[in-house]
Formats: sequence, C-alpha cells, structure tokens
Amino acid sequence: MTTSSQGKSKALANTIFASTIGTVVEWYDFILYATAAALIFNHLFFPQFDPTTGIIASFATYTVGFLVRPLGGIIFGWMGDRIGRKPVLMLTLLMMGISTTLIGLLPTYASIGVWAPICLLLLRVVQGLGAGAEYAGAVVMAGEIAGDRRGLFASLPAAAVDVATILAAGVFALFTLLPEEAFMSWGWRIPFLLSGLVLFLGVYIRRKVPESPEFVQVKEERRDMKLPVLEVLRNHPRTMLAAMGANLAPNLSYVFQTFTLAYATSKLGFSREIILTGVMLSSAFGAVMCVVFGALSDRFGRVPIMAIGSAAAAIYSLVYFQLLGAGTPWTAVVLIIIGHAIGARSSFGVQPAFYCDIFPTEVRYSAIAFAREVTGAIFVGPLPLVATALVGWYGSVWPVAIITALYCLITLVSVLWVDKARELDARSNLSRRMPEPEASSVHIR
Repeated sequence: MTTSSQGKSKALANTIFASTIGTVVEWYDFILYATAAALIFNHLFFPQFDPTTGIIASFATYTVGFLVRPLGGIIFGWMGDRIGRKPVLMLTLLMMGISTTLIGLLPTYASIGVWAPICLLLLRVVQGLGAGAEYAGAVVMAGEIAGDRRGLFASLPAAAVDVATILAAGVFALFTLLPEEAFMSWGWRIPFLLSGLVLFLGVYIRRKVPESPEFVQVKEERRDMKLPVLEVLRNHPRTMLAAMGANLAPNLSYVFQTFTLAYATSKLGFSREIILTGVMLSSAFGAVMCVVFGALSDRFGRVPIMAIGSAAAAIYSLVYFQLLGAGTPWTAVVLIIIGHAIGARSSFGVQPAFYCDIFPTEVRYSAIAFAREVTGAIFVGPLPLVATALVGWYGSVWPVAIITALYCLITLVSVLWVDKARELDARSNLSRRMPEPEASSVHIR
C-alpha cells in the first residue's frame, strides 16, 4: 500500500469513526429524553394532570424538539455548506450535550411549580436546534469520503442512532432497578448527568476530524450562495419533495419503539423493564441491519432496497398492534424487534447514501437537513403524541396502524419517483438557461 493510499484510508477511518461516535453521543441525549418522556416526565413535571393527559403533555415537550429542528437544520445547514462540516458538528455536539446535562439538574414541579416544565421546554428547544443539523452533518461527512462504498460507510451514522438508543435505554433501565422512591427522587437524573461525560468524549474525537475533501474542492470552485436551502428549493424542488417523502418510513422507530413503550406499559399493562429490554434488543438488531441494508444497497441499489423495505413495513404495520395486544410481554419484545430492525431500518440504513446521491455537494448539507427536519417536525416528531391522543379519543389503536402504513406507502412512491423528479428538475433548470445540476443525469440505483 502506498503512502497516499494509507493516508486516504486513515482519513476515511478517522472521519467515519468520528461521525459515528459523535452521532452516538448526540443521539444518546435525544433518545434519553424520549425514554423519560414516555415513562416518567408526566409524573415529575406534569403531576397536575390525569395519567393520559400527563403523557400527552410530556410527549408535547418531546414534540417541541422536533418543531424547532427545521430551524436548526436551516441555520446550521447554511453554516455547514458555507464554512464547513466540521465546525458545525462541534457546535451541535456542545448544544445537545450541555442542554441534556442541565435537564438532569432541573427541579421538578413539586419544587418550583410551573417553572419546572417551562425550563424543561426551553432546554428541549436547545436540544432540538442542535439535533436539527447533527445527523445530516454526520451523514454528509461519511458519505462524501466513502467513495464507491457509500452505502456501507454512510450507514454507520445511521447504525449509531441505534447504538445510542441501547445506551440511553440501558442506562435508564439500570436506574429503574432502584426503589421507586429513589428513582423518582434522584435516580432518573443520573443518565442525564452522564451526558456531560460522553460530551467530553465526543468533543475529543470530533476535534481531530479532517474537513470533507468534496466540500473543500467545491468551496474553491462554487459561486457564493446566500442561503443554500433556497437554492435547493429553487433548482431541485421535485427532488426535495421525493427526499421528504423518503423520510417517513425510515423513522417508524418512533412508533415501534417510543409510542410502543408508552402504549404497552400504560394501556396493555406490560412490565416497563421488559418493554425497555425489547427496545434495547430491537436497537441492537437495528444497528446491525442498518449496516447490512446499507451494504446491500451498494450491490443492488438504493431504490430497490428502500422500496421493498417500505412495502414490507406497510403490511407489517397493519397487523403489528393486533399482535401486540393479543400476546404476552415477551411476544411484544419479538414484535418490536421485527418492526424496528426490519421494518424501519431497511430504509433508514440506506437513506444516508440515497440522500448523498441525489443532492449536489454545494447544497448537500442544507438539503439533507431540510428534507429530514421539516418532515420530522410535521410528520415524524408528533407521532407519539398524535398516536397517544388517537388511542385516547377512539379507544382503538387502528388509526395508528393506518397512519403508519400510509407513511410507508408514501416513502415507497417517493423512492420510485426520485429519478423522474431529478430529470424534471434538470429540464426545468435548462429551460431557464441555468447550468444543469451536478449529477442530474445519474440514475439512482
């Protein structure tokens, strides 16, 4: 191996490792909040409400984080496309780590009344702003350095989300073994305070990451853009629409994990510890399957893998809750694993490479952040809240199953349409006498 190839291999390894570990750190924070919102925040910050309303209020604060993520995606995506991927990833890491640590120090409603949920909400906003650009940045960094193995290497940040889920749920489950009074008094705080330690680890690792070589090259050659996301919406509107539709099925973990965690414990009466075990096991399998599906997309193409996965997930969604209600807690564990590791991750693991393929380098960070975070704010983040409300209003879980299946079908149509969308965008740009967008004629396999 030549010195040059050794250097490239080392740069690839460092970038992939930093992107992956940084994503673990940041999503530990985000998923820890989701777990606490499903299980205890209704008791600690909203005790004045009945149990169902308290869970809805708790999920509402969780949803707020998604509502501000598009703003974070626009702001930090713009920064990432103008000044570089690396400094933005450092900033978002600090925002999420510090806000999560402060949540662990918050007084509860019993101590300071209504100021407790207000402070919780403000810290959740900071979390959401940071998360709005973190994952997109990690995906872009990994995808831009991966070469012809983009599916495999870009899937590693996706797998890191599941690793973070294991850590967050595992740490949380460990402290639920405390006596109930101790856990509700101080035990729940420890997982949040541990974020300060993992924050230090993430900063140490990410500070050594080299800037993306694709970005460095494009930065020297491109014309100046005031707001890259506007360039995307102007020159790639149909591609953006397809990208947004392709973000629904990949995020059904919010049904198979987050909502199921609350539904199975509060409505079906299943053990909190067993369902948390199911979430952790599904994430372990999910991390592996993200990489498997990502690697398969290098061989068979992004579109076929995402299309087949979305179609299968749509069918599974229609029977999932019926099987869940008819089974035992350990049956629920198996169902969660299948839904998450196969149903959701068959498209989630391929999505990073799919996104990197369809958007040009000069606007890629902003485009991916916008596509993910806008759909996340409108359609994905509110899912646990909407699902809980629907079950409360209708007394049935069928509306949730139908919505889940519909999301899968939208993703199926979107990935099948993406080549046509890119072709139409290219023709539209040419008709306005603009340069044809980068790689507009490249078929997305």
